[in-house]
Amino acid sequence: MTDVRTAQDAPLPKAMPMLLSFVAGYVDSYTYLALFGLFAAQVTGSFIIAGAEIVRHDVGVTGKLLAIVAFVAAAAVTAALIALVRDKGSAPLPWMLAFEAALLAAFVAIVLLVPDIKGANDWRGIAAGLFAASAMGAQSVLVRLLMKGIPQTNVMTGNMTQLGIAITEIITAQRRFARSRHDTDARREYHAVRDQLLVVLSVAAGFLLGAASGAVAFVVTGVPGALLAVAIVATLALWALYREKVA
Repeated sequence: MTDVRTAQDAPLPKAMPMLLSFVAGYVDSYTYLALFGLFAAQVTGSFIIAGAEIVRHDVGVTGKLLAIVAFVAAAAVTAALIALVRDKGSAPLPWMLAFEAALLAAFVAIVLLVPDIKGANDWRGIAAGLFAASAMGAQSVLVRLLMKGIPQTNVMTGNMTQLGIAITEIITAQRRFARSRHDTDARREYHAVRDQLLVVLSVAAGFLLGAASGAVAFVVTGVPGALLAVAIVATLALWALYREKVA
């Protein structure tokens, strides 16, 4: 894949990756609970559930399979939009965050307006799931292409692997640093590995906190609690736009 990131992308605030991973975990809990087992962010989970439902001859498999297609389609559209916005000389991050917020808003609007979704094969629930999966597909691509050095915020399997690697690397770098604290290269390596470990930890913690918060919010507030995810991403979009204007 061609990496379309540029050196002009300014450093992001450390809270943004964690907030996006919080949103992914939050949305995943909501779609799982409100849409009968759909994982909008963790596409791997949708693959597994879809495979199991095929064996069980469950008609609910349609929504899971369509959500996977929607995730991939939104990822492709987002990549194309990033290239288009850059070709026009604009910063793509605010627009892509706004795009994700709009997709999430569509998901929330459907489940708010149709509170009586009957089951996994209800077309209204399937439509809501398509928008949620599309939002997560958009987020996956905008993180991959616009946030240099940031792990995926909605796929935790790879992050857990990276966490294990980072732990080993920090131990090795710390030993080198301890042996020669005056070695500039050893100091630089230690700080770089430590910073990356903290990023991975913050993303993983954000997703876990988001998943737990989403489950609690669904039980306490019902569907309206999903508006929090829209609000967070929309706020990030406005912040990114403000940053570009004052830069």
